[in-house]
Amino acid sequence: MNSKFKILIGIMILTLSCDPDNVIETDSDAKNSITATEDAADYVWISNNEISITLSDSGIEESSDAVSVAGSVVTISKGGYYKISGTLTNGQIVVDADTALVKIKLNGATVTNKSGSPFYIKQSGKTILFLNENTANSFTDAASYSNSGEPNATIFSNSYLAFAGAGSLTVKANYNDGISSDDEVIINSGTFTVAAKDDAIRGKNYLKIDGGIITATATTGHALKSDNEDKAGYGYVVVNGGTLNLTSTSKDGIHAVKRVIVNGGTTSITASKSQGLKSDSLVVVNGGTTTITASHEGVESPYIKVNDGNLYITATDDGFNASFGNGGESNDGSMLTLAGGYIYVSASTGDGLDSNGSITMTGGTVIVHGPSQQPEVAVDYNGTFSLSGGFLIATGSNSNMTQGASSSSSQCSLKITTNSSVSASTLFHIQDASGNDIATFKPARAYSSVIFSSSLLTKGSSYSIYTGGASTGTLKDGLYNGGTYSGGTLKKTFTISGSVTAVTF
Repeated sequence: MNSKFKILIGIMILTLSCDPDNVIETDSDAKNSITATEDAADYVWISNNEISITLSDSGIEESSDAVSVAGSVVTISKGGYYKISGTLTNGQIVVDADTALVKIKLNGATVTNKSGSPFYIKQSGKTILFLNENTANSFTDAASYSNSGEPNATIFSNSYLAFAGAGSLTVKANYNDGISSDDEVIINSGTFTVAAKDDAIRGKNYLKIDGGIITATATTGHALKSDNEDKAGYGYVVVNGGTLNLTSTSKDGIHAVKRVIVNGGTTSITASKSQGLKSDSLVVVNGGTTTITASHEGVESPYIKVNDGNLYITATDDGFNASFGNGGESNDGSMLTLAGGYIYVSASTGDGLDSNGSITMTGGTVIVHGPSQQPEVAVDYNGTFSLSGGFLIATGSNSNMTQGASSSSSQCSLKITTNSSVSASTLFHIQDASGNDIATFKPARAYSSVIFSSSLLTKGSSYSIYTGGASTGTLKDGLYNGGTYSGGTLKKTFTISGSVTAVTF
């Protein structure tokens, strides 16, 4: 197809034997991995050229030989500008325009189909759907389809599909997917409410969200999905902006077979039984605010990297799980990289930070409220944990699985264990020999281990640990900022002599 987008991805070789594509993006390329032939002119509407289509059960009105009507089915067969309004209680809009560019403005269009899909883009070079400002548009499909194969979604496209405009679109998928393309889906703006039996929004080649307000709910599938695993350069979900409220009853919030990349936007994900962000290859967070309010595991992929942004994870199992999915305690080559941003993890019955390979931390703030019961711990890895920067505090249980940073780390860290469990919400406090506050933390669960690292820790210096007491500082995510700590019980005074110091009290 002449106008099909190509995805240009800068790459570097990471681990030939482990990465399924043998590649992983560099930092800069991960931020701009969709750089293809999307044209600003695609989103320009020329009113003088528009062709009006008025939908009605009593008869569809049209004003061009590029539009044909057969009963309650209207077919657009040529490129151009089409404005659609009105209602069909049992009908269909079809785009069958070879490789032409088709622009459709939905101007208060409501279409229901009682035996299949109400919107079928059979073929086009690109189809751009404009949601006209101050209009509400909706499409609803049947619970069972009279056809087999395609179309198999409420809005289904065989070709490139993009959305723009300031109106709203409601999609109800009773049969399968809500919005689905076997090529690409791009959302630039608009207000979307998509409720689907399977996947809410799917772009097989890629799904790119630049803006808009999106509420997507999936019953048996994923809220957002890209699943082209056979063709190199495809299978991506990229979030650059917008406000996303994603819910999946049984599967992942965002799922891609190749890459999930979050560059911006404000995203809330509820996936109670599965993962918030899931990729079979790589998850990268470069910016924005992503809140996983409920999940089995928060983020899962063989390679996970957080460069910037705000990431809040609530999980019943692991907060982060870097893994190829083979299980066991051997190093599988996976990698969790924490390079910046602000990360909050609450893992009630799993590990806070878990890698079946290694963990690298070079910057950012990481706060982990880990599990209170063995054998799960705050930090778990099978390879190494290299720590060279940032702030880390992670509380959890204490068992033979309890791990701190590796001795090769360049920033000092503490592996603190207790002889008996400390009750939930009991403050944990570290101060230096002059009484300066290094950290004051309020764990959400009972704890018997603390993994701590900060640039304020220096070799040769002495520090004291207190528990209990109170702080006048500002509390955020369990960590106090500013204020004065007082009233605690001194548990241990120690001196840091190496990169990793083990302390027991």
